[in-house]
Amino acid sequence: MVQLVFALVVFLLFIWRIKKGFANGIMKEIVTILSGIVSLVSVVLLFFAVTSVMAKAMSTLTLSVIGLIVVGIVFKVSSLIFKPILALGNFSVIEGVNKMLGAVMGAAEACILGGLLYYGLGYMGIYVF
Repeated sequence: MVQLVFALVVFLLFIWRIKKGFANGIMKEIVTILSGIVSLVSVVLLFFAVTSVMAKAMSTLTLSVIGLIVVGIVFKVSSLIFKPILALGNFSVIEGVNKMLGAVMGAAEACILGGLLYYGLGYMGIYVF
């Protein structure tokens, strides 16, 4: 029963990510992934900053604040780079290739998410296969 539910969830995940990737295109998918990574890094740095304040470790706090500033600058520069690239995706010649590669990127994301789900369930003691 667990195998059937897992297979259904992974199948629906593949359909959802391929459809979303086709609708967005590869350029917007890359920007979305980059935004997610920056958000995750920012949360981790913020967590380090808060715990260093509680532990009164000023060196860790300083590094966390500097890291947050660097991440913000890198994100701003990368967003300035991606704006013209996203505008290129609207040309009719590039749009078809952009959408097809977006679907491929969506399938790759679904593979990664399915693998993480499989290993996460195995870590919790729910063995699928």
